[in-house]
Amino acid sequence: MSRESEPRLDPPVHQLPDKVVGVVLLTHGGKEVSHQAPRRRGGPVTRVRMIARAVAPMLAGRGVAVHTMCFRYQGWNGAESAPVPDVRWAVARLAERYGGVPSVLAGHSLGGRAVVNAADAPGVVGVLGLAPWLPAEEPTAQLAGRRLLLAHGTRDHVTSPRSSFEYAARARAEGHDVARIVLPGSGHTLLSRARDWNRLVLAFSHTCLFDQNGAADGAGARPPRYADVIAEAFQAAAPEGLQRVLTPAGRVRA
Repeated sequence: MSRESEPRLDPPVHQLPDKVVGVVLLTHGGKEVSHQAPRRRGGPVTRVRMIARAVAPMLAGRGVAVHTMCFRYQGWNGAESAPVPDVRWAVARLAERYGGVPSVLAGHSLGGRAVVNAADAPGVVGVLGLAPWLPAEEPTAQLAGRRLLLAHGTRDHVTSPRSSFEYAARARAEGHDVARIVLPGSGHTLLSRARDWNRLVLAFSHTCLFDQNGAADGAGARPPRYADVIAEAFQAAAPEGLQRVLTPAGRVRA
C-alpha cells in the first residue's frame, strides 16, 4: 500500500506574465475506495492535464495561472474524504505562490466531488464539476458566496447525471449560486465532445475571474465561447438554469 505524505501540485501549465491575477486548479478522478497513489500517467490524471493544456495558453494571456495536481490516494475512502484536504492544501500553496489572488476549482468525477466539498477554501470564487460524483446528501453549506457550475454528459454511466441535477436543485433551493449544463452524447471520460468540455472550463474560469455576465474583461478582451451560455444558465430560474442543453452544434436549449 502506497501512502504518500502529501499530495503533489504540478508546475503552471503555461508560461505566465509577470503579474498573475487569478488561478485555475484542475483535479482528477479516481475510485470510491483505494489507498493506492494515483498513476502519474494514468487515464484520470492525463485527462485533466489534457484539459489544462488546452485552456492554459488563453488564460495565461489574461494573467491566469493554470495548475493540475495529484491526490495522495486514488480513493475517496468513506468518511476520510481523502481528496478534500488535498485540494485545500493545494489552494493554500497557490495562495502562497501568487499572493492570494482569486481562484477557480475544476474537478472531474471524484475530483468534482472534491472541489465541491472544498469550495469554501480561502480565495475560491468559483467551482466547476465535470461529470461530478455527487451522492445523495452531499453538503451544500460550503458553497456560500461561491459560484457552482455542474456539467454532465447524457451518456455518463459512471457518475449520475440525475444526482448532479438533484444536488444542483437542492443547492439552488437553499439560496446558492448554481447552474448546470447538459452535453448530449458525451460520456464520463469527457473525450467525446472534448472541445466543448475545454470551452466550458475556459469560459467558466473567465466568467468567475473577470465578468459574471459574459462581457469583455477589464482589458477589453472578448469573452471565450460559451461565456454567454454560462451567464444565461446562472440567470435562468430553476429548473431551466439547471438543465441547459448544449447541443453538439453549439446551440442551447432549455
